[in-house]
Amino acid sequence: MEILKKDFATVTVFRDESLLEVTWHRQTSDEEFKEAFSLSLQTALVEELRYFLSDNSVGINLAIALQHWVSAYSSGIISNLKMERYARVVPPDAFQEVVSYKMYDCISQTDQNQLQFRVFYSKDEAYKWLLNGARQRA
Repeated sequence: MEILKKDFATVTVFRDESLLEVTWHRQTSDEEFKEAFSLSLQTALVEELRYFLSDNSVGINLAIALQHWVSAYSSGIISNLKMERYARVVPPDAFQEVVSYKMYDCISQTDQNQLQFRVFYSKDEAYKWLLNGARQRA
């Protein structure tokens, strides 16, 4: 079920898999990014979803101020989420991977949640990792 479909991002919920997927389509403005990101986390909270996939294959970049906003916003909600695994797909770019892990470190320092986080260069590999957790629990 699509809950957001705009030219900059699509947010889709797959209830059977307990999965939320955000697909970024182009570089966003700060306001566009905040809209899609906050909606995705709020949906994950309300729907009690366990898996989150952020497909940033297009390689959008977040300014430092927006990275701080993501950390602050996420830190305020993450302890209430049922989320177990978060996968981020990035283009094969070391900078994208470093920024992803840096933001995760900032978020995870403020919460003792056991959220597992990994960065992938392939959406298929991200799906396999995410949904392997679902199969292990079944």
